Amino acid sequence: MEATVIRTSGDHVHVRTEEGMILPATLRGKFRLTVHDLTTPVGVGDRVRVRTEEGIAVIEEIFPRRNWLIRVDPNHYHRRQILACNIDQALLLVTVEAPFTPLRYVDGFLVLCEAFDVPAGLAFTKADLPLKPSSEEKRRNLIRLYQQIGYPTFLVSSQTGEGIESLRVYLRNKRTFITGLSGVGKSSLINRLIPFLHLPTQPLVRLTQRGRHTTTYSALYELPEGGEVIDSPGFGEFRIGDVQPSELSHYFPEMRAYLRQCQFNNCLHIDEPGCAVLPAVERGEIPSSRYHTYLALLKELKATPT
Repeated sequence: MEATVIRTSGDHVHVRTEEGMILPATLRGKFRLTVHDLTTPVGVGDRVRVRTEEGIAVIEEIFPRRNWLIRVDPNHYHRRQILACNIDQALLLVTVEAPFTPLRYVDGFLVLCEAFDVPAGLAFTKADLPLKPSSEEKRRNLIRLYQQIGYPTFLVSSQTGEGIESLRVYLRNKRTFITGLSGVGKSSLINRLIPFLHLPTQPLVRLTQRGRHTTTYSALYELPEGGEVIDSPGFGEFRIGDVQPSELSHYFPEMRAYLRQCQFNNCLHIDEPGCAVLPAVERGEIPSSRYHTYLALLKELKATPT
């Protein structure tokens, strides 16, 4: 029978059959033998063929994926970790205080989505909490910046409901991968979207103002109004692999219009003669914050072992 992988935590997998049964699942040994570059052969959202043995689904086949998001395993640069499969879009939750989400993290996520051709959006959470004036201004500027680039951007509160209806429209009838740093309110937001779910939540650590890991596995949940969300643990970084340094600028939408104007096809937009990107940064047509993220990612790509 066919099924969908709805939960993964290391080697622990659960599937939902077409009849609606939720079963623990195990992988046939052949997948372990043939897949060496992935931390686990299946991800949440995978379509699989299973047979049941004493209440356990044995995964015998993984169907071809229409897309996926994968990142470099931070502990093993030659291995990849599946974040989600067969998705329509991805959403990053962002906070400018308690905890602070670095722009390097935001842009790394957006570049990852661009690299795998997955539409991405941003949701600035905790809109009900008072911010320092400088943080309030920073949030307004960031929302404006990413909207101008072309990314759907939301300001939401899980407590008051601000922005939730607009977000529901964005999520409706789509399968959305949702992630963010620990403490940005991911579980609270999903509880607001799916009231009967009751995912556990925890306050920030008072000393560090960082979040605790309340989500320890990736899981797929159905939205009441149609569609699905994939909840994930709070990943510390999004590092892409198998990208050549000369390709990186293609994953910054605001740079694409200038790339063909560069004198050299392999221009890295650092200090090359005839570069069209650098003057655009100087004129403010490409945000300087995004350009600095580009340089940081470029440095990482060059330093990544091959």
